[in-house]
Amino acid sequence: MTGASVGVRELQKQATRDKVVEAARELFESVGYEETTIRMIADKAGVSVGSVFTTFESKVDIFNHILFEKFEALFGELQRISQYLRGSVLDRIASLMSIAYGVECRQLELMISHLGASHGWPARIENESNKRHARLLGLFRTALEQGVETGEIRADADLDLFVDMLFAVYLRNYRKAFYEKLSPEALSALTERQLGVLFAGVSTGVAAVTVAA
Repeated sequence: MTGASVGVRELQKQATRDKVVEAARELFESVGYEETTIRMIADKAGVSVGSVFTTFESKVDIFNHILFEKFEALFGELQRISQYLRGSVLDRIASLMSIAYGVECRQLELMISHLGASHGWPARIENESNKRHARLLGLFRTALEQGVETGEIRADADLDLFVDMLFAVYLRNYRKAFYEKLSPEALSALTERQLGVLFAGVSTGVAAVTVAA
């Protein structure tokens, strides 16, 4: 097989992949993740079911790919905004969560489906998801480390454990928003109260000091 034929085959495979992704995106948004089948995706993309499986291993794999693109854009924006946030460490982390909630709650059903699909998905996808969320967790940790430097956060605080607790609150609140029909504003208010309880365990009581970007 010549290099040219390999190149053409790869282009065809990428074109099929793009069609599958776009078809799945539309179906997940209009019909819902659970209700969408591989057959429906194939029909809408104008390809065979076999062609879908040559580009993705499963429906959850397609779903993860679509949300990966979405999350990358969101976390990139959070990273850009984070340097302009002021106030206490609690205030800055609450702001990051609130911005994320404001975006994700526009398609809350998809987020809930994503959380549901995460139970039992392959280790490969779990690793990809962890790498994706590491960007958000990095923003949390940076804010906490700045708090330690300014004396706002206890120097002996277990930051790794605390970041894990923050992430647990962040993810859990999507379920609360969905099942309790919370608006983004109500969700943000709830988050601030939750963070207040958590930060009581690591705060020194020293007033926030502005840290230069």
